[in-house]
Amino acid sequence: SGLMSTIFHPAMTSVYNLLRAPPAAPTTLPDDGRHQVSFEKVTVNSMRVKWMAELSLEPQSKVSIETTLSLAQSEAPQIHRTLELVTGPDGVIDGVADFHFLLPGQEYVFCLYLERSKDPLLRRSATTGRCGMNLPFHLAMMIPAEMWMTYVGVEHELGEWLGSCPEDMVWAVQPSFELLRGLWRNACFTLPSTGSPVTQCPNPISRYCLDLTRSQPWLRSKKVRRHKGDFRVTVNADYRQTFKHCEKIHLENHRSTWITPDLVSSLDRCRKEDSDLKVYSIELWEKSSGKLAAAIMGLSMGDVFHDYTMATMMRDDRSPGAILTKVVGHLLTEAGYTLWYWGYKNPYMAEYDGQYGGLLMNNAKDFWPRWRSAMEMAASCPEKSPDLAKQVQTGLDLSLL
Repeated sequence: SGLMSTIFHPAMTSVYNLLRAPPAAPTTLPDDGRHQVSFEKVTVNSMRVKWMAELSLEPQSKVSIETTLSLAQSEAPQIHRTLELVTGPDGVIDGVADFHFLLPGQEYVFCLYLERSKDPLLRRSATTGRCGMNLPFHLAMMIPAEMWMTYVGVEHELGEWLGSCPEDMVWAVQPSFELLRGLWRNACFTLPSTGSPVTQCPNPISRYCLDLTRSQPWLRSKKVRRHKGDFRVTVNADYRQTFKHCEKIHLENHRSTWITPDLVSSLDRCRKEDSDLKVYSIELWEKSSGKLAAAIMGLSMGDVFHDYTMATMMRDDRSPGAILTKVVGHLLTEAGYTLWYWGYKNPYMAEYDGQYGGLLMNNAKDFWPRWRSAMEMAASCPEKSPDLAKQVQTGLDLSLL
């Protein structure tokens, strides 16, 4: 209470207003008819730069340029990119450069160079904001400056740039359904915490995945062969209730959970909308008792499947959780999925290296090209996108496998 009374003290109002103030006005190169540069959008941790240069070259000339973004106080380039362009009419080249994961309240300098030139053709600076947009008063005051680098909010246009995050998590504050769906569509799951407005979003630099194109021996597992006759599988039999069963297991095993009513409602809303983002609960039932033995909760984009939690409700020597994993691997392959994303690699996953196609994928270089392709498939050829719910429409007796 002492901390909160300090935060809301009238004397702090001017400090808060400073935090909420917009970034310093971006600098625009005066229109001299030859070169222009402007900072179209500046947030607490990102910048969008639009530039144009008129060169003394013939139209359709090939030209190599370099762009850099540096902290003004150091001038050492933090971000360096090389582009190969072709001049348009009157020798004009232009472009848009986006920069993310910047520090808050810092002046950055954008420079554009022609190939092998030491002097910049364009050089302008702008200052990032001090906090995210539309945040509650107390959070704007309490969040450490270094955290803002990986913040994601309504002011951001989510995309492949998330794959270049320098850390394993991004985070949001009280994300709306639209922001949650945007994060899921861009391969970032969300882990809310009851009582906290901050939602952590796993975005691993190294993602553990199973390559489903390698003809894995899913159904040759001893446990599957020996006990498959005891079980049947359903998909989306009762999404919310299955999630509640998972929540119960989380609480029993860890005494905490990120499964909140709002998260369940938002995911279920996505499931019902049946858009490019597919949402599933996969249930393993013991036939003799009718009880839920294990469950996997997941989503998919195009031909990439991502499970965000699994739980084993029935623990015995048949290993129902392991059986469900193997059966789901088989069903995903049969449905046409090519990649199964598991998240961070944990020690127990070593069993799935080798013959089951387990591999670590660099987020930016390996995983995101696959995810981008999956997004394009879901958008342009939805009829070709796998759908696990259609693969298992009325349930499957495992004895038939």
